[in-house]
Amino acid sequence: MPLRSAARRYRLLLALPALALAACGPDQPSRPPIAPVVAGLGDPVLSARDRGMVLLAELGCVRCHGDEKGTAPDARRGPNLANVGNRVHTDYLERFLADPHAADPGTTMPGLLFDRSTAARQEAASALSAYLRSLANAPTAEAASSDPDAAARGKTLFHQVGCAACHAPRDDQDREIALPDSVPIGNVAAKYQSTALRAFLLAPHDARPDSRMPDLHLSPTEAHELASYLLVGAKPSAPAPAPDAAKIENGRTLFAQRGCAACHDLPDSNRAAPRTYKPLRELKNLRGGCMSTSYGAWPAFELSDAQRSDLTAAMQSLDAATSDEQRIHQLLASRHCTACHARGQSGGVPDDRSSYFTTRDPSMGMEARIPPPLTGIGAKLQPKWLRDAIAHGQAIRPYLHTRMPGFGDTIAAALSPLLERTDTLPPLSLPPFPDDDKKRHEIRDLGCELVGDKGMNCISCHAFAGDKVGMMAAVDLIDSTGERLRREWFHHFLRAPYEFKQGTLMPQFFVGGVSSRPNLGGGDVMQQIDGIWQYLAEGRNTRQPSGMRHPAIELKVDAEAVLLRRSAQRTGKRGISVGYPGGVSLTFDAETLGLNQIWWGKFANASGVFYGQGSGEVHPMSQQLVELPKGPAFVQLSTPEAPWPTATRRELGHEWLGYDLDAQQRPTFRYRCEGVTITDTPSEVLVDKDRPTLRRTLTFASEKDPTLHFRAARSTRIEELGSDLGTSDIAVGPSLRMRLPSGSFRIRAAAQERELLVAIPLQQGKAQLVIDYRYQEGK
Repeated sequence: MPLRSAARRYRLLLALPALALAACGPDQPSRPPIAPVVAGLGDPVLSARDRGMVLLAELGCVRCHGDEKGTAPDARRGPNLANVGNRVHTDYLERFLADPHAADPGTTMPGLLFDRSTAARQEAASALSAYLRSLANAPTAEAASSDPDAAARGKTLFHQVGCAACHAPRDDQDREIALPDSVPIGNVAAKYQSTALRAFLLAPHDARPDSRMPDLHLSPTEAHELASYLLVGAKPSAPAPAPDAAKIENGRTLFAQRGCAACHDLPDSNRAAPRTYKPLRELKNLRGGCMSTSYGAWPAFELSDAQRSDLTAAMQSLDAATSDEQRIHQLLASRHCTACHARGQSGGVPDDRSSYFTTRDPSMGMEARIPPPLTGIGAKLQPKWLRDAIAHGQAIRPYLHTRMPGFGDTIAAALSPLLERTDTLPPLSLPPFPDDDKKRHEIRDLGCELVGDKGMNCISCHAFAGDKVGMMAAVDLIDSTGERLRREWFHHFLRAPYEFKQGTLMPQFFVGGVSSRPNLGGGDVMQQIDGIWQYLAEGRNTRQPSGMRHPAIELKVDAEAVLLRRSAQRTGKRGISVGYPGGVSLTFDAETLGLNQIWWGKFANASGVFYGQGSGEVHPMSQQLVELPKGPAFVQLSTPEAPWPTATRRELGHEWLGYDLDAQQRPTFRYRCEGVTITDTPSEVLVDKDRPTLRRTLTFASEKDPTLHFRAARSTRIEELGSDLGTSDIAVGPSLRMRLPSGSFRIRAAAQERELLVAIPLQQGKAQLVIDYRYQEGK
């Protein structure tokens, strides 16, 4: 058989399933066209060609139409489909494959099945879905859960950490506020189960390696809260039936025929090779196929007229020269960086979204709310820091609620060299670093004096190694200066800060090139600035400048307990510190629902929260301190040897119920774990007048009779010392002694440590546990 005839026959055999499904003829969508949404292209600095180049990447055009010469647009991949069956509801996946724009308005995924009838299109989508589900374990049925408190916190997160910079914010009734350049979220509840959505929010690049969706560095608790908010009103899901082998094979064939492999990588060795298409430079008809306004056997992007015009401008000038600055703006638009950052006259937070950029430190004004500009950023930041910040994000401005997320290594590798090459500073001859140790010490001593309260008093506005002295705490002087900033930029900035950032709060210490501290270092400007640089570049190994320490504000305990709800050392922002008469204190973490540290002696130093306008921490005022295990304290274990869960208490569904105070202001904490309501009452017991015992009385109530397990301690040393009158003494570490009911506990190995586990069986829905904690130093 001639080679051409054999090839024709092979193509016909491949097409038979598709021809059978399309036998009834194509049906056009009854809805109006829905154009893909690519935010960030409204920036006036972008030409039609620039916008078209971004669209060529965002829509995946280069994945099919690339060539050996290469093209300026990125060849960005589509989402990872290897585990899409684990992420997405089956019914949603089928609807999306049948008509992507109807299921997810604004998606950049084209419709691939519009050359067939509605019924045949649905059957093809079902086959594709079956094939994709066969590559992973489909999600199991998951009951819809409701956590109103978590959802409320999730709504705050959504509008604070940066989601509302790209997605439409929502009003008090949770209705979307229609703002320009909003990327649609779609019906998240129809698409995801809670577990899958949390996993996506924690690691979005696992599912979408080249997507605009960045990694916001959410904690597991934050991912739970955000997912709870986005899934409000979700209904329980039913398990999808297992697809049959014939349907899976049909889907495999369709996946190859429709060119899905051009955008989506799959570890399926049996999958047919992806189809090939003409390179962009060889396309002559720019009004047909993907650019068409009609539907057929081609990807239906449903482009707007403006998008078609921009794509045409790009494809007609692919080989035109592109300046580095143009390419920078294309890349910034490709990740919508200009939603938060300005560069020159481009981008920046628009007025209609400004209210969603908030701060932890209002005293700093606009600089504490709005992310910094990217103007000159390549000359400001050291190359490694710049690349890491783009790829992985950074958090050097803790006063900003909006987070700098990570966009991945690919965009960082493309963007950072362009910024370094484009952004320059006027030449400046800097002094060489001294070779002599004595001279190095002298110049650092000068820097230390200038940073302190007897020099330029930088510490009055900046944090220093995590400590805050003044009423505000701008970027930490120690943690990032030497690794983050270029030395040349530092010199230029200190000479004329307003030239770099209009409206900055940074004062001008060298007006007209003259130092405002002529008595230090002979008034030599170059020597003073370099002294500050070299001193700060030492990092945390350097000594503190003058004026760092505030006097302690001691909270004293008399006849009544003293309670302070503020962020506490080793506890976090939901810490509750309690000092009891007699000299024993504790912190209870209302986030993890656990008592996490006890100390004996003076109560607490509150200077961190008072001087810091509530942003600092409460510090215990004693070295006689013991720490208790973090994480959920009470769980049900499937077997006695089951490992202690690593899930957060929110993921476990545990609830904080508040606390009550007795006549002496001692709290009783209330919370619910595993369906069991727990009241937790610590109090002082003056057995030893020099060092009181902390007695903790826990009561348990439930409609059922489960057995709870309590992780009472974790340490390299846990041993039973003896028993008396039905109670046992246990040594934990070098100093903690605990007393528990005999026979209620066991000690087991846990990695390189040991765990003290207490079994609490409820009978007739009730149980009680009494624990004594005392300090016994050095034994």
